[in-house]
Amino acid sequence: MRAFKNLYVWAMNAKLLMAMYFLSMVFLSAFIFFFQGIFVISVWHLFHMLLVSILIALAQVFFVDQYQSLQQGLLCFRNVVWLLFSGVVTFLTSKAFVWFALAPTWGPLLLSVFQVFVLALMLLENRWEQEADTLRLNRDLDTFKTKGGV
Repeated sequence: MRAFKNLYVWAMNAKLLMAMYFLSMVFLSAFIFFFQGIFVISVWHLFHMLLVSILIALAQVFFVDQYQSLQQGLLCFRNVVWLLFSGVVTFLTSKAFVWFALAPTWGPLLLSVFQVFVLALMLLENRWEQEADTLRLNRDLDTFKTKGGV
């Protein structure tokens, strides 16, 4: 039962990450499309974005330690590898499937840079959430100790 629980939590986290990355990719692409005078995103491009988001989320699960020590820097080697991988995959996919026909070079580049920036902000948010959890747990532990246990 414990193995199933761990697998279930892992799958839910991967699905949540994939959804967040998909939404950010769609929003950033729509932003770039808007400035090109295009007001429609094709279903085919959305499908590609979904697949790229799944790949980025799975790569995060494998590369980035979810329970990273607060002693370790935010931009440790594994995080940087994941960010670079995500940027390269986003760039190559958007270039290969011609998401930005009117801007074939700067469109994918801009999307990749924005995507890496958003992913780095998500790593930062995870760090801040971890620090807040640590403070909350320490406060609860101090309260538990002063009351003498249960």
